[in-house]
Amino acid sequence: MASYPGSKVHRPSRRKLGRGQSLQRAQATVAPVATLANVALTFDRPVVVSGTIELNVSTGIEMLSQTQISPTVVHQVYASSVVGKTWRIDESAPVRTFQGGALAAASGTF
Repeated sequence: MASYPGSKVHRPSRRKLGRGQSLQRAQATVAPVATLANVALTFDRPVVVSGTIELNVSTGIEMLSQTQISPTVVHQVYASSVVGKTWRIDESAPVRTFQGGALAAASGTF
């Protein structure tokens, strides 16, 4: 016959991560498309932009304006044509996903 409070059952919590483990944050990736002096930055998931995204263009063309059109598209206008130029975006860009992830670094050519 069992008596109160009974024997202790030692079970590990299912809500805790093991030693050295951490939550994985979903990173956003970007695919810019250029038409003359306009660049459309299209992200693979909804993002929150808290400042100006520095799209480093190979010739150092000045950016004039930036507008977030939708949760996945940001539109930038430059002083001259960016077609045929190389570009690079760092991980430190002010872009975050709704799950807390950051922007994955990317580079390429328009």
